[in-house]
Amino acid sequence: MGILPKRFSQTDRRSYPQPMRKFWITAGVLIALAVLAAILGSLWIGSYVRGSGFRDLVSDATGAAFHAEAGFDPLRWTGSSVYSESLKLEGKSGTALNRIDARQLRAEVNWRALLSGTWRIEEISVSRLDGDWSPAGARAQDPHSAPVVKSPAGIAALLPRRFELGILKIASARLGLGNVRVSDSALTIKPDGAGWIFQGSGGELQLPRPPALAITNFRVREQGGDYFLLEANLRLGANGKISASGESSRGGKLQVAWTGVPAAELLPPDWRDRLDGTLSGRADIAFPRQANGEFLLQDGRLENIPLQATVAKFTGNPAFRRMPLQEIRGEFVWDGDLLHIQKFSAESKGLVRVEGEATLGPNGKLAGRFQLGVTAQTLQWLPGSRKRVFTDARNGYVWTPLILGGTLESPTEDLSSRLAAAMGAEVIDTGTNLIKTAPDAATKGVNGILDVLRPLLP
Repeated sequence: MGILPKRFSQTDRRSYPQPMRKFWITAGVLIALAVLAAILGSLWIGSYVRGSGFRDLVSDATGAAFHAEAGFDPLRWTGSSVYSESLKLEGKSGTALNRIDARQLRAEVNWRALLSGTWRIEEISVSRLDGDWSPAGARAQDPHSAPVVKSPAGIAALLPRRFELGILKIASARLGLGNVRVSDSALTIKPDGAGWIFQGSGGELQLPRPPALAITNFRVREQGGDYFLLEANLRLGANGKISASGESSRGGKLQVAWTGVPAAELLPPDWRDRLDGTLSGRADIAFPRQANGEFLLQDGRLENIPLQATVAKFTGNPAFRRMPLQEIRGEFVWDGDLLHIQKFSAESKGLVRVEGEATLGPNGKLAGRFQLGVTAQTLQWLPGSRKRVFTDARNGYVWTPLILGGTLESPTEDLSSRLAAAMGAEVIDTGTNLIKTAPDAATKGVNGILDVLRPLLP
């Protein structure tokens, strides 16, 4: 049965309760007015969001959130989707942000959130984003505090001024923090309580010194202006894997571990055909200039060093020309201009082993104290070396102290002079003994020893 019959007589009309008639007429008018108001309001809101006033409101809110001057290109609407060709932000004085340049932005707006007093952006997609931050920039205020946005005038003041962001998806991001850069990484940013979660994959991490690292994935949490690197997984070479975690608070700390990294990827070009092997290790870094950790090189090889050819010729052992290195290991402490390496050991089994520590100072100044161990067979062509220099026998090697000095580019060592002195003393002893027995034999013996000694003499 309908609310009112389609046809009724005058008698029926008189008999219909007068209050009910007024109620339904009033309700119908109110419903019509509500529908009309909704239509007009929708048209007005649609007109407002397409105008410069709404774009200024969005720019002010974005700038307040980032503590920057922000500006959008004109907004173009299709239903609940809005598009802008670009967004530019210039960081204000005293903040870490220098600039952000985002291209081809598209957002989905939840209109129903207007009823709760909020402009709700469900998702923003960005084709490309370039951002640059200064590591020495002063910390900005809490980016999640209520942004100060100037009040719109007129009827626009009835609309919400609060914005909520759902998720931000960036197809290709290029980010810079000082001289560290991330290139061409896919990035997703989403709210996480009072902070934000940044998740990225792909692209490249460029450090102040080469090589660049391929990015597998990373996850960062921001809260109260501090950044926490929850995890980062990187690749170097075919099998090298590097992982990192850390935080920006309290000056900045980073923990790094690496495994399977080809040594050639980290060496300067002139050393890549000299030293080979696979690196692993870890480091705890405290910015700006402190670190400590440990390193290990395995399955290595040392070759193409002039000294190796000299030692091979001098000892009569060609294995010194291309030395396999089973391992090189040690611990390091870096503090400003000083790099200290301790618990160092390197071994080519059956040939040589080195143990000790060294310090590398400003301008490449080098100071080191080591123990050098070689096999007894190696010393058979070095007269006097076993008796006068390599006097300590243990673990299959005979040992002698070795002191390094000079600089990294021009190192000095004390072993050559001690060997020369030992061989010279041996020449004298041998010559004296030979002279006592046969003068002719003595002359030949001394000449033979001098031939062996000559490479070490000036």
